[in-house]
Amino acid sequence: RDVNCVVFTGVGDKAFCTGGNTKEYAEYYAGHPQEYRQYMRLFNDMVSAILACDKPVICRVNGMRIGGGQEIGMACDFSVAQDLA
Repeated sequence: RDVNCVVFTGVGDKAFCTGGNTKEYAEYYAGHPQEYRQYMRLFNDMVSAILACDKPVICRVNGMRIGGGQEIGMACDFSVAQDLA
């Protein structure tokens, strides 16, 4: 099978992706800095892979796009949003 494009979308109609819970991250990762580095490396690698993709990458936005969700959307080639997003 050939891939013509990649489409990212969220489930439901309230949000595409609202990112992580920063309060929860601060509480947990303050005591686990190595895990935080690994988490951020994985996230950054994902964004880099989107940017390097040789196929068009579309962000299908069906609601809010905040924090990490905004970063994912900005890495995509195009964003298509519903009227209320």
